Amino acid sequence: MNEVRERTLIDLFKALDGIYGSNYECKYYPCHFHGQDCTFCYCPFYPCLIYDLGGELIISPDGEFQWSCKGCSWIHRRENVEEIVMRLSNYPKQRLIEEDWLFFNRILQEIYYGEELGVKLENCYNLMPAILRNKDCEEIGDIEFLAVKIVDFEIVDVRRIKSLDEASNEVVIPLKAGGEVYGIDEIGRKVVCKI
Repeated sequence: MNEVRERTLIDLFKALDGIYGSNYECKYYPCHFHGQDCTFCYCPFYPCLIYDLGGELIISPDGEFQWSCKGCSWIHRRENVEEIVMRLSNYPKQRLIEEDWLFFNRILQEIYYGEELGVKLENCYNLMPAILRNKDCEEIGDIEFLAVKIVDFEIVDVRRIKSLDEASNEVVIPLKAGGEVYGIDEIGRKVVCKI
């Protein structure tokens, strides 16, 4: 298990034993906003790959792809923390240790969108229906979007693809460029959407 995931599970199990709120003693407080709930310093849904929460895919200084949560404050709002704890407390701790990224992402979608909107296909998990939901979109010609390979909660590869058929055991998300995302909507149209 990687170090970040281990720390994430430690935070999660502390939360399941009792929400503790803001951590005024942390040298980074407030890392998102004053009064934030610090229960999940390490997010159990990382990397969520959902732009709606304020995160984005970046390339680190050492050239690796990472999901940046800098713009996400959702996990630090008390009402969301309470909902997460309630949902995840329904599972034995051992199961939470053993489950994969998809298990946690489905729970996140249920909490955030009210239902799972991502679609499990034969060759990939298509997260675009969730990310493009309720966006101002217009159909366009040729586009590229992203196939993200996640292994043990780590992004190990990202590639641009033009068709869902090109994905291979990857998570498919829109390509973000500035304030727009490029992807395929739930009815199969190639679209550009404002975010």
